Amino acid sequence: MIYEIETWVKERLFDCQSCGQCVLSHTALICPMNCPKGLRNGPCGGTLDGKCEVIPEKDCVWMRIDDRKPIAPDTVHLPTDASLYNTASYVNLINGKDRQTRLPQPVLDTLRIQASSQLSQKMFRGEFVVTLEIASPLTKRGLSRVERIMKRVAKHVDAVNTTTNAGGVPSLHSMETATVVMAHDVEPVIQFCGRDHHPAELIAELERAIGMGYRNFLLLTGDWLPGVDREVDQQSWFPMDSLQMIHEVNQRLQDFEQRLGVVPYIGCASNPFSTPMEVSLQRLHNKRYAGARFSQTQAITKVDTFARWYAGLRKGREQEARLTIPSVPLVGSHRAFEVMCRLPGVYVDPTLHAIMEKEDFQRAALEWAFDIAEGVTEHGAAGVHVMNFGMPAELIDEFLAQIRDRASEALTRSSSS
Repeated sequence: MIYEIETWVKERLFDCQSCGQCVLSHTALICPMNCPKGLRNGPCGGTLDGKCEVIPEKDCVWMRIDDRKPIAPDTVHLPTDASLYNTASYVNLINGKDRQTRLPQPVLDTLRIQASSQLSQKMFRGEFVVTLEIASPLTKRGLSRVERIMKRVAKHVDAVNTTTNAGGVPSLHSMETATVVMAHDVEPVIQFCGRDHHPAELIAELERAIGMGYRNFLLLTGDWLPGVDREVDQQSWFPMDSLQMIHEVNQRLQDFEQRLGVVPYIGCASNPFSTPMEVSLQRLHNKRYAGARFSQTQAITKVDTFARWYAGLRKGREQEARLTIPSVPLVGSHRAFEVMCRLPGVYVDPTLHAIMEKEDFQRAALEWAFDIAEGVTEHGAAGVHVMNFGMPAELIDEFLAQIRDRASEALTRSSSS
């Protein structure tokens, strides 16, 4: 009876989604569960012009919340308890069943605990780092492709992201592809998505990965799954978001250090083109408070936007280590370019559209990528993360072989100007 009355009232007043662990008092009386992903800690990185990544005609619910009440930087809402869905939140409040998931939880400061990876050591020493994205193949037969790539690039990169389920399409797990990367004495960056993991599963998988020798982990909320209706529905709410994943791992760092002798290097994603920019910056600050030690950005296609975003990120932190790695897309195929233009949260600048109209677009796109890489370096980036969108192997190799020298020259220009 209480549930029916509460639902009738709150649906009309707040478009309530009946999560049973109400956080309206923390979100300016706007129900965050109207986010299709069910995010409880701010927007995902795919928000462009204040619109929802999943349903673009819908305003991002977290942008509306932030307009009224900025996100607290040093707390996190834990993943929802699915057993409370479609129950009376007032009853759960009285009996305390919702206490953990309703109330913001404090984050834990673990910066004194040093991560174990070589990538971490290089970044904290201020070395320019180069990382590369390699999508995990759909089956084990595809690992031969990863082997061929690694034979070419191993001497030029500091780490390789082994992407799992890119675009929501099922593939080999990041850890399987990473075995090929590590066989070439290159550190992998293992990727986990909140879309695919509950807390206990995440920790179990991470411990398994540590046992296999992996040290770098990129924790992402994840993209919407293909074939799933794009609507607000409890059945499609993600088990975790990236902030919850980071917090879940971060609070175990001391235990990992004592019990396993390893401290994982926790990374996250960021998007300089997500708007409003202030919300994007706050989201990344929240992740760093929660325990993220480095971030890789969405594809950068305009240096000026990155420069403004990065200046905001570094304000008041000028003496800290530079821990942001911008992604530079290498675009060598019209078909891959079309895919890039459809990716959630990716802003593609008109200059790249114009380049793709040229007859010799591959060479022009390579020079454009060098300009992007040099530009973000001049503005203080910690390195570059290379994303391939159909570029021929010889041009990828040319980029990797030259980028450190060209970045060094860019740094010299910026320090002398």
